[in-house]
Amino acid sequence: MNIGVINESSKIENRAGLSPSGVSLLTEEGHTVYVQAGAGLKAGYTNEEYADLGAKIVFTKDEVFGRSDIVLNISPLNEEESKLVKTDQILFGFHHLAVARKNIVEGLLKKNVTIVGYEIIQKDDETLPFIEGLSEVAGQMCLTISGHYLQTSQGGQGIIIGGVVSVPPATAVIIGSGVLARSAIKSLLGAGAHTIALGRFMDRLRELEEMTSGRLVTLFASHYNLARMTKIADILIGAVLRPGERAPIMVTREMVKEMKKGSLIIDLAIDQGGCIETSRPTTLEQPTFIEEGIIHYCVPNITSAVSRTSTKVLSNLVAPCLLEIGEFGIEKILKKNLALTRGLYIYKGKIARKSIAERYGLEYRDPLASLKV
Repeated sequence: MNIGVINESSKIENRAGLSPSGVSLLTEEGHTVYVQAGAGLKAGYTNEEYADLGAKIVFTKDEVFGRSDIVLNISPLNEEESKLVKTDQILFGFHHLAVARKNIVEGLLKKNVTIVGYEIIQKDDETLPFIEGLSEVAGQMCLTISGHYLQTSQGGQGIIIGGVVSVPPATAVIIGSGVLARSAIKSLLGAGAHTIALGRFMDRLRELEEMTSGRLVTLFASHYNLARMTKIADILIGAVLRPGERAPIMVTREMVKEMKKGSLIIDLAIDQGGCIETSRPTTLEQPTFIEEGIIHYCVPNITSAVSRTSTKVLSNLVAPCLLEIGEFGIEKILKKNLALTRGLYIYKGKIARKSIAERYGLEYRDPLASLKV
């Protein structure tokens, strides 16, 4: 099986589709891995490291797509990259088709591709292994980001997160109750922030309270409670996830207007459109903007800032999937591995996720019905 790793640095993406260790796992089993020159440089991996562990270094994106059965990407394919995709190719990566351009989706459908989205691969217990892996990273990053942007020199309120004797800690309000929220809660609570979580799943809120031995304040995420809590937030983190769908708007512009000037919003749902009305995508080069007097940090590929750690996480998750496909073939694995089947956006040129088909007015086909018996 031929596997390709593209260089995504032109999209301000620092992570790589595979680490050298992941390459070695695949090449040791007889697979060929084509790595575009420079693909791992921003994650700290040289072309020589990949080559030493069996990768074939190629110099253009065209070569990667042209030679590979499966192509690994991190950020969603842009229009130029989607034109390089071959007929019947399999694509693994963060595709976020819920917020993609319709013309890109339609172009890929015509090529009879199969697309697996890391963000929607889901186990029987409803956990999202790829999202959970990177959520642990993103949640920890919230602490660093908050500490930096609350400083006076960054336009923040000039406060520290944990407080000191006679001065209370910062108040962190986190919207969401999944793994992304959980990781942010652990980091901020551990740093001494007064931490409040709002969610709509009572069982998850109960788990969060138990995890923190009652130190976390939990509330149901009603409009009323959201309006109250945003007013007191020094740090507001949007950590709402609906796999494969656009994130719902939880915090309105009117709520943002009522926030304390110089407070910070981190919208971790921005990859899927954002859950705060005033959010818009930013980049690691220019990560923030000020709207209604509030600092907004809305970087879609947030874990790209710690590219080496994130590359290792993703590589450790995708390499076993690729080994299974190489041994048994994509059809057998999809029938056997339902987590991977749930990760299908497109299967052999047909939309495999009903919400995406409805969004674009395209034909939906149940992937399990499409698989050969």
